[in-house]
Amino acid sequence: MNEHWIDVSATISDGMTRWPTDPAVHIYKAEQIGVNGAVANVTAISTTAHVGTHIDAPLHFFKEGIDVASVSLDKLVGKAKVFRISNDKEINLAGIKDLGIEDGDRVLFRTRNSDVEWEHAPFIEDFVYLATDAAQYLADKNIKCVGVDYVSLGSKENDPEVHRLILGKEIVIIEGLKLGAVESGEYDMICLPLKIKDSDGGPSRVILKAIATI
Repeated sequence: MNEHWIDVSATISDGMTRWPTDPAVHIYKAEQIGVNGAVANVTAISTTAHVGTHIDAPLHFFKEGIDVASVSLDKLVGKAKVFRISNDKEINLAGIKDLGIEDGDRVLFRTRNSDVEWEHAPFIEDFVYLATDAAQYLADKNIKCVGVDYVSLGSKENDPEVHRLILGKEIVIIEGLKLGAVESGEYDMICLPLKIKDSDGGPSRVILKAIATI
């Protein structure tokens, strides 16, 4: 059992993979040592709040939802369960109903999405997504958060529906996890999103430390 912290966050970089309708990530030096008299390097970033590994706050799909700055960190810090999903199309109810997910759990799903370095690959049209029946099940369980290993929880077909099911219960969504080196099991998790006022999401650093196998 690995007793060290595992960084499961994607590195934010210029032009990285994003949801197709989101603007591209652009990172550049606003100031650079030795250029035009600059004495320090100053990096500027142009991106969305949903870049790389990030959380979705309820405001993402609800006009009156809470913003990322108001999300309770209790939902994002503590014990989490990682489950390996063998279905190469979707995370559905049949695949998760017998996993032992309980009220108040923090749940992360590791799928075939994590088998590739997706950050700089073309957008994957057939990524493994959360099916609507599974989203309803998780919402009914009143879990604290759910994490997935691609840039969105839902597919292009059911994306608004699954987001509303989950966020409507104020369950925090973590998207863009890198779980290739993570086995099924229980972990200590720290997920800290940037505290951005009135933002519907926030880039996050997520780390895990193994506790037990499942």
